[in-house]
Amino acid sequence: MAAHPISSHSHNAADLAAVLTNTNTTLRNASLLSALALVQQLPAMFVEAEDQRPVLEMDGDPLAFSHLIPIVDMSLLKSSDPAVRASPVADIAAACEKFGFFQVVNHGVDESLIRRCETEAHTMFELPLDVKERVHRPPGTSFGYGANTWVNQTVMHWAESFHMQLHPKSNIREFSGKLFAESDPTKFSSTVEEYMGQIEKLARQLLELLTEGLGLEPTTFNHYVENERMMSMRFNLYPPCPQPELAIGLRAHTDPHLLTILHQDEVAGLQVHIDEKWITVKPRPDCFVVNVGDLFQVLSNTRYKSVLHRAAVNGTSKRLSLACFLNPPLSATVEAPPELITAERPQVYRPFTWGEYLSNAYKFHPAMGGERHERFFLERS
Repeated sequence: MAAHPISSHSHNAADLAAVLTNTNTTLRNASLLSALALVQQLPAMFVEAEDQRPVLEMDGDPLAFSHLIPIVDMSLLKSSDPAVRASPVADIAAACEKFGFFQVVNHGVDESLIRRCETEAHTMFELPLDVKERVHRPPGTSFGYGANTWVNQTVMHWAESFHMQLHPKSNIREFSGKLFAESDPTKFSSTVEEYMGQIEKLARQLLELLTEGLGLEPTTFNHYVENERMMSMRFNLYPPCPQPELAIGLRAHTDPHLLTILHQDEVAGLQVHIDEKWITVKPRPDCFVVNVGDLFQVLSNTRYKSVLHRAAVNGTSKRLSLACFLNPPLSATVEAPPELITAERPQVYRPFTWGEYLSNAYKFHPAMGGERHERFFLERS
């Protein structure tokens, strides 16, 4: 396809500001969806800065480096042989110390349930805009349907998303009732609730394995995910893009959360920043991609890394991902335990609440110089 003339990046920011300052979410989302429906030219507000544009194709095999993200077989945890069981624990810890990411296979989440949740996500995104607007995400809020937008954003993401919460108070049935009022809302809500329940069970298991990998009692951090815990999920849909070499599905960022568990369909798009290179994570239908978020980096006193990642888009296939986030209550105080603070590894972060961190999380982005983390460093005399 021949390239079309594209406006400057500074002009994109002006166009984008006009969209983002419009408090009428129907108009904002209509602007997004009308752009996503175009088949020939990428609107200027979606053009990423040249030095930030992802490339899915690499020299040789386009997924040649995806083997760097380890795949851990969780069935080994059932072994009666202590040495066999210790292997996945060590592998997970090593992956999080170096990459911040790993994948799990034989994870116990029912495959048919994953497919059903995928189907419900596609059904939701295929609804007319006026129906999806029944659950619009107002500016400055977290949950509902709309574009993924950040504070001080300079380019629009080539994606639409739908964010829901299971805990501490579920909004899934409320959203489902509005979206599917003319049909059967329980089909969507029951599938999503069941899926999130199984993912939360997996996340709790991984939390204990990661904690064990730090040399701590596996239950050391369990109090963070008991009463008033936060468990949410975001559906992300990345439509085919007319000029994918100029666009971004989701800009480079770290997750502020405790743990993220991602299911991606068969279309590649997730990229992780490793050793100064962007590595594409090859989709595997039998795997979940797991990454530690900023909170776990803090709890581990920086032994585990919260790593930059992003979503690239392509020109031929739409891509779906289901991202689940496990977090403590907003009032929980986050700090590394004394066992992880030594003369060789002094305390890096001051104690803070998850609510305090979350209020800063999307105002300051590590991709722009680490400002988010620096605001919580421990002051030294």
